[in-house]
Amino acid sequence: MYAIWNLTNVCPWNCSFCCMSAVGSKNITHQTKLLNFDEKMDVLRILASNNVKIDFSGGDPLFYSDDFSIVEEATKLLPKEMIDVSMTGVDFTQRKLSLVKKVGKVEVSIDNPPGTLNKFRPAGFNISAIAVLEKMAKEGIFCSGVTTLYPETVKKENLLAVYELLCEKKVPKWNILRYYLVGRGSNLSELELSEEELLRTMDFLDSFKGFTEIAFQHSLRILRGQYRCHAANKSIGILPDGIVIACGWALDGNSRPLRGFKLGKLPQDDFGGIIERAKNKLGYGECKNVCRIISYLKENTPV
Repeated sequence: MYAIWNLTNVCPWNCSFCCMSAVGSKNITHQTKLLNFDEKMDVLRILASNNVKIDFSGGDPLFYSDDFSIVEEATKLLPKEMIDVSMTGVDFTQRKLSLVKKVGKVEVSIDNPPGTLNKFRPAGFNISAIAVLEKMAKEGIFCSGVTTLYPETVKKENLLAVYELLCEKKVPKWNILRYYLVGRGSNLSELELSEEELLRTMDFLDSFKGFTEIAFQHSLRILRGQYRCHAANKSIGILPDGIVIACGWALDGNSRPLRGFKLGKLPQDDFGGIIERAKNKLGYGECKNVCRIISYLKENTPV
């Protein structure tokens, strides 16, 4: 089992299509963390005792000192290969560098080469990303650039430029994601690509040869018929307030669970019971040859 655990919805960036509708850290006027440190420790112990691989995400999971400590505690409870961190490149201190050396993989989003204008990403976003990826690669940390496919990124010249940059900086991996109409981006339908365009783009990316390995997100592999939906069968999502959802991307326009995707709440609910109910009552234990979120979004208008 794999869990995308959004420790916080606070982030130094304020991207237009953030699936978590992240709160910009410069605009915080109140405490936005919904689980306290002790509750998060309880959740961590539950996941560790159930042998769940964790991708700490957000928001920025290393923004708050308490959340930093949660990730640090995870490195004591779980093997290195059971911990991923999806973070920003902002304020990448020596302390953060020391921490991510103890985890299996670190992911940082990068959509364009530095200097490219992208109205959906804040100024400096890609500059910060490539700087931290380069630093981690030099330190021997297994890191990955992450690019979401939408009109600002899908042009061939942009994809090739990003790939060549990652190869130049010796970044080991490049993860390619499908754009979902979820979270703050649920009303940005102009960013969604057709299945035909996604398939053509994947074929184009397959032609790339170089240092950096290219990996496609599960929903893209489902589109190719190479994978089956793993919602609550192989993966779950956990929101900052402890709500468990069948897939980390199953979020409405307010970044709350899509109807039918909520499974329970941690730490109070029994984890085994959550998964069992998902399999027996909601049918999530059965692998599907279509992405459940894409199917839902085609039939429903996100709120």
